[in-house]
Amino acid sequence: MTSGTAKTNVLIAGGGIIGSAVAWALATRGVSDVAVVDLDLAGLYASSELNAGGARATWWQTVNVQTCASTLDFFRQHQDTFSFEERGYLWLYANPQLFEVAKKKREMQNGFGLGVEVLAPHEVVERFPVLDTDPTRLVGATFSPHDGLVNPNAVRQWFRHQAESLGVRFLNRHYVSGVSTARQPGSKRRVDWVEVTEIAGRDPMDQQGSIRDILTTHVVSPDLVESQQRIDCELIVNCLGAWSPLFSAKVGIGDVTEPTRRQICMLSVQHEDAMQIEQLLSLGMVVDASDLYFHPEGKHILAGYSIPQEAPGFDFHYDGESFFMEHVWPRLGECSSLFERCKHVRGWAGLYAVTPDRSGIAGPVAGFTNLFEAHSFTGRGVMQSYGIATELAQWIDSGKPSGQIAVLNRNRFADRDKWLVEDLHI
Repeated sequence: MTSGTAKTNVLIAGGGIIGSAVAWALATRGVSDVAVVDLDLAGLYASSELNAGGARATWWQTVNVQTCASTLDFFRQHQDTFSFEERGYLWLYANPQLFEVAKKKREMQNGFGLGVEVLAPHEVVERFPVLDTDPTRLVGATFSPHDGLVNPNAVRQWFRHQAESLGVRFLNRHYVSGVSTARQPGSKRRVDWVEVTEIAGRDPMDQQGSIRDILTTHVVSPDLVESQQRIDCELIVNCLGAWSPLFSAKVGIGDVTEPTRRQICMLSVQHEDAMQIEQLLSLGMVVDASDLYFHPEGKHILAGYSIPQEAPGFDFHYDGESFFMEHVWPRLGECSSLFERCKHVRGWAGLYAVTPDRSGIAGPVAGFTNLFEAHSFTGRGVMQSYGIATELAQWIDSGKPSGQIAVLNRNRFADRDKWLVEDLHI
């Protein structure tokens, strides 16, 4: 095992879509000597790689709308590269109170150019005839035509490759094993250096499970250690997503984020009417009143559901066909008769980084002179990646916040009146 010391200007812990985007945004502003460390740059267990691929700006909190709207504009500029399809989001409501809020939020949303429409139950069936089940179970719906679907892997790879072309260094299979802080004059502290442990092996598919074991147990077996290195840094950004609380603990602060498993499955639909199948496969994202969501994925349907009683934890186990049979299929049947005959194909599980108000955390960490963070976007990291990264990079570079991002600081959790409760999460 080898060891040594290196230096960098900005160190980003976490090379997922947010960390990669922040690295790119800093580099485009001329910030030099940026390094990104990550255990899993291949993204086998990255939350952005294991999500449903939805991309929407239809939220209820202004900061979430703003950062998502700018990100979707960015996706449109690279439409072919990111496979961005502006198919829309159809949100179905059975709860009258929630539907009233949705209608009230429409003015704010459309102020960002979202073009959100309100639909009566009968209009849902008229406009989307494949959703042919009893419309009386609904009180209404909203349709956001400019939302859509995107390839998260393509987005993350673009950020990374562009950042590398601007001189950013990405260190793969590097685990943050320690952090040293020092008290500054006054009451603030400074991160002096970060210790990273390089994991041996180059198996891109992690067939031995070493990466997964570290990500779920947070223990590095000595026989996996290739080297250890101390990196002195002028500034550090925590972009570790579901693993952000582990870093926070290393610098001595509490974190409200909870890692929570989310399961997704793929299914095929067996139906004799080719025209109806074609209509089904032309839909965008549909979010049912039961909190099920689904959209076409090639010739299949991708569907997900968040089990309400799911306990927090670092869990990548997929429950298999039983998840589909118990939680997905019955809810699909409430949406369309086409789902009466469908077959489970495969599925997977990833992690949400969930905050108490289901909005992300971004900005400088109070009590530190050189520590920033951007994480815990509760399933919308892909959708907010460009907006969050560009605003945070400006803040880091200029010392001043821009746009709405300042409201995402972690201090808000000390005052419930400042929470940014986001009910449109799935």
